[in-house]
Amino acid sequence: MKTALTTFWLSLIISPAFSQGMTDYYRPPVETVGDDQPEWRSTRTRRTELTQLVARYGEAYIRERWYVGGDGFFRTDQSQLDQTFNGLISTKATIRTGWSALVGWVGNERWALEGGYARSAIHNTLVVGSGSNALDLRFENNKNGYVIRGKRLLRFGNRAARRSGVWLGAGLWMIPNNGRQLSSFLVEGYTYSGSGGGYRRQPNRTQIDTIQIFGETRLSPNVSGLAEASAEYTVKLGGRAELSFFARKYWGLDPSITTNLMYSVNHGASQAAVLRSDGSGWSVGVSLRYVYALRYDLRKMPGIFNLRGNRPESAPAKRRSNQL
Repeated sequence: MKTALTTFWLSLIISPAFSQGMTDYYRPPVETVGDDQPEWRSTRTRRTELTQLVARYGEAYIRERWYVGGDGFFRTDQSQLDQTFNGLISTKATIRTGWSALVGWVGNERWALEGGYARSAIHNTLVVGSGSNALDLRFENNKNGYVIRGKRLLRFGNRAARRSGVWLGAGLWMIPNNGRQLSSFLVEGYTYSGSGGGYRRQPNRTQIDTIQIFGETRLSPNVSGLAEASAEYTVKLGGRAELSFFARKYWGLDPSITTNLMYSVNHGASQAAVLRSDGSGWSVGVSLRYVYALRYDLRKMPGIFNLRGNRPESAPAKRRSNQL
């Protein structure tokens, strides 16, 4: 009987200890704000919630961001000719494709600065003759260029940090040249006296004139430059990617490529002309960018935690829940 009573009382004493469980001795107590809202959370959970809040509401607090991007565009440039040899020669615009790779910085979603490398040629285009008999001679420089531009965002709507909108900008290009000779050529044709030029024989004429045009094309021995004005419309693609559609106007500051011409009739006295290209023209294209770094304004960032649904409960309510 004593053994049974002893076993019974020992069981009553030991049972509460087993019922609590070993984990409770090492796990800190969980304080609750409400019925099912724990105040203590793991570091991983809080980091996840912070990331979600920043992704959803943090754009208004972006202080600066860095991005990489690439442009693809169509470019047109126009040469300048100072003499036409009585309409025998002329020039015209040349349209070609180009691309560039850029790194950029944006501050407070208002100002931007970007720079990089562009693969885009400047052309010298000479047209000899006219109509179906015209001969086009086209030359281009080394296609290399380095650009830096600044931009300002014109916002639309009430959102303070909207990246979508129209950016107006201005920039400068540096065009490296090496002074090398690209080409030398001789164009020879025949015309009848008084016919006004051309290459087609007229059977009723007997006096034939020989026309010669000699040309030499060289790159500038110095670095040349371009001034640029631009306008672009930017839209966000989601996440950190954005797409931009742009138009740019260029003004050449120095010639990059020059063709010197000599014109003579029947090997007589010659006339000179110069065809120059400095890159003046237009371009239109698209730009794709990826934001690889963001920096937020920490002085304003805590405001995202005061959004509806994220406000912490007051201290009296916390005490009441603990007493319950």
